[in-house]
Amino acid sequence: MPCLENLVPVKEDLSTPRVQVNILDGAAIINMLRPGTAKTFQGYATDVFVPYVTSQLQHVDRLDIVWDLYMAGSLKAGTRSKRRKGVRRRVEPSSAVPGNWQEFLHTNDNKTELFFFPGF
Repeated sequence: MPCLENLVPVKEDLSTPRVQVNILDGAAIINMLRPGTAKTFQGYATDVFVPYVTSQLQHVDRLDIVWDLYMAGSLKAGTRSKRRKGVRRRVEPSSAVPGNWQEFLHTNDNKTELFFFPGF
């Protein structure tokens, strides 16, 4: 199809288009990004979360992050209470990141505190 290729203008960079606004799901990012070698929540924010978000700024003019809100008494909270529960941990800059990230995220209070962590 070389004859058709000549009719289409070639763009320099087809990998990632430039957009004005990108909206990220903060909870999905937290689930996606494991702590890796981060030892504390501050380390997780500084070494894992912030670099990921910063990398998303390369192709946008504005970047928003939305977070889940876990309301007591909601249908979702009722459903979650019937499932297994993780251990409640305090999310503070110097607190150790739990070894089992997914189990830590099973507890709504853990997630709520993490989502409002000042490092994010």
